[in-house]
Amino acid sequence: MPFFKDVFKRSCFLQIFWMLHLSPPPTQVPQTAFVSRGQKVRNVVSYIDTKCHELFIPGRDICIDESTAGFKGRIIFKCYNPQKPTKWGMRVFVLADCETGYVSAIVPYFGSPTTDSLLRPDMPFSSRIVLHLCETLLQTTNGHGFHLFTDRFYTGYNLAMELLKIKIHLTGTVMANRRGLPAPVKQGLKLKKNESVSFSKDNNVMVLGWKDKRLVLMLSTFHGSDCEKVQCTIKRGEIQELDKPSVICDYTSKIGAVDRADHYCASYAFTRKSLKWWRKMLFWLLEVAIVNSAILFNLMKVESGQLPVCHKTFRKDLLVQLVGRKRGRPSSTDREERLNEKPHLIAKNEGKSTKDSVQCAVTERQKEGGERLYGSAEPAQGSQGCAQVTVLKGIIPWTHTDNFCQ
Repeated sequence: MPFFKDVFKRSCFLQIFWMLHLSPPPTQVPQTAFVSRGQKVRNVVSYIDTKCHELFIPGRDICIDESTAGFKGRIIFKCYNPQKPTKWGMRVFVLADCETGYVSAIVPYFGSPTTDSLLRPDMPFSSRIVLHLCETLLQTTNGHGFHLFTDRFYTGYNLAMELLKIKIHLTGTVMANRRGLPAPVKQGLKLKKNESVSFSKDNNVMVLGWKDKRLVLMLSTFHGSDCEKVQCTIKRGEIQELDKPSVICDYTSKIGAVDRADHYCASYAFTRKSLKWWRKMLFWLLEVAIVNSAILFNLMKVESGQLPVCHKTFRKDLLVQLVGRKRGRPSSTDREERLNEKPHLIAKNEGKSTKDSVQCAVTERQKEGGERLYGSAEPAQGSQGCAQVTVLKGIIPWTHTDNFCQ
């Protein structure tokens, strides 16, 4: 495309891409120090994560889910998630704002080094990663009263009680075999369609079961067992009004914040093929930075009374601003005036009756005949005598002949 060709050549881009390097943090004893799997990207991950904390404080509703940085190479911490746009790659745990989709905190998963670095070893890994992200959020915002939404991979009774200690409410789907749940839930609830049942413990934790097409189990420290009227479409386009638990309606509308950010990252991705996993992680971090900047840009536009721009338009404007106007190298020599003035045009001799000496047409006879000379009959002033000669048969350079007119 002309735009990319005007910026720089393909060979120049490939040289920059091949020379791309990430410097790991220095160690005290490099010879004997243990280098973890994520040591290569620790600096850049820490920098992006810190900037996400500083530039935006999320609202009350937040959610935690996992994202995937695409990579299909041979690494031990590669995972597969069929429910994501990028199914193969490196797992990244993300805390995002439910209203805007802004990514506030990230924790890449590198296997056992990541697990060993988390607090509370007495709890399962799914609960430890949630507590780590929430503690990071509280340290940067100095606030409480958040409402956290999680899926059934994280939700549990013990996690809900730990979050209540730091004044964070939890709502999410839960597995029936989790510890601390009521015995009827573990044994299996037998409900009819659109029928619900709820259990409460210490007026803090509520477990609700509701059956639509299948049984759905919810755990919440924020909602009650109340229901609300909703309209749903049944067979043949008929609309029916049903009673649906409020906790399920709220969960359905708030849980997709991380998926929304993944959608923006995958829609206009600029990643390139690479055998280095840390390059793929760097590209994913840059995608997250672009998505967050687009969200902040639209929030500022709305506050100023302007219409927000679409994500594609924002990326185009960002690209043009990053490239900027091409600046040439200043000349080291003075420019000649004749090269910068207006071009000289041949004017007609209006005062003379004769035509100009320039021949504009050549007849067939003159083409077949030999040579014909053109030029001025008078030598130039200050010279012994010279004339400019042109030969029709072939092109020869301008020649200078002494005493040509003599």
